[in-house]
Amino acid sequence: MHCYNHSERDAVGTCKACCKGLCAECAVDLGHGISCRGTHEQRVEEIEQLISRNALVQRTAGGAKYVAPAFLLFMGAVFTGYGLLYARTGKFIVVLGIGFLVYGAYSVIVNRRAYARTDPMPNTSCMDSSGK
Repeated sequence: MHCYNHSERDAVGTCKACCKGLCAECAVDLGHGISCRGTHEQRVEEIEQLISRNALVQRTAGGAKYVAPAFLLFMGAVFTGYGLLYARTGKFIVVLGIGFLVYGAYSVIVNRRAYARTDPMPNTSCMDSSGK
C-alpha cells in the first residue's frame, strides 16, 4: 500500500478516522491509533474517548442486568398472590401478575443472551467489501 498523499512512498499505516494509507511524513502516532497529520488528530482522539467510555459502560452495566427482571418477577409474584388470596371478583390482578411474571422471565432470558456475548466486534471500518 502506498501513501494517499505521496503515491511514490510506502504507507506505514492507515488513518483510524478515514482509513487512508499514510507515509511516515503524513502519519501521526497518537499512542492508540494513527491519524492524518493535522487533519484527523482530533477525530481519532474522539473515537478513542468513545471506545473507552463504551467499555466502561459495559463493565459497569453487567451488575445491573438482573435488577429490572428481578423487580418484574417480584411484582408478578405480589400481584398474582394478592389476586389469588384476596380478590373476590374479577381476576384482572391475577392476569396482571402473570403478565409481570412472563415479562420478567423473558427479560432474564434476553439479558442472559445479550450479556453472554463478550467477544469484541471486529473493526471493519477500514475494510472493503471483500474483508481486506
